[in-house]
Amino acid sequence: MKRMPRIKDVMSAFPFYIQASASMDEARQMMTEHNVGHLPVMDNDKLISVISLKEIERVRLPGHRHTDFDSLTVGDLCPVNVYITDLNVSLIEVLEEMAAQHLDCALVTRHDKLAGIFTASGACRAYAEHLKEEFFPSGGDSVA
Repeated sequence: MKRMPRIKDVMSAFPFYIQASASMDEARQMMTEHNVGHLPVMDNDKLISVISLKEIERVRLPGHRHTDFDSLTVGDLCPVNVYITDLNVSLIEVLEEMAAQHLDCALVTRHDKLAGIFTASGACRAYAEHLKEEFFPSGGDSVA
C-alpha cells in the first residue's frame, strides 16, 4: 500500500529568503543569482510573506502606480495573504488549497519556522515524476 505524500516530500527545503527591509533590486538580484522565482519574506525572524520575480518585474513596467522602483522595499510589495502550511500536511491538501486560491506557491513551516517552499513549478516536477513512475516503471520516459 502506498503512503500519501506529505508536502515535506516534494518541497524545496531550506529556501533562500529575504528580509522585508531589503530593496526590490536586492530581491531581483538574489532570485537571478540563485535561479529561483520566489523568495520567502522575513521580518527579522518572523515569516510574513513571499515575493515573486513576476511581481517585481510587473512593478518595473512603465506606467505602474509605483513610479520610483528604486525606493521600494520588499515589504512594500509583498502580498498580505500568503499560504503557509506545516510540513506534515498532505500533498493533496496543499495542492487543493493552492488551486482553490489560485496560488503559485506555499510556504512550508516546521514549528512556525520556515522549512521550505512549494511552487507551481515544483508541483509540475512532482507530477511529472509521478507519471514517469506510473507509466514507465522500468525507467524509460518515452511517450511513444
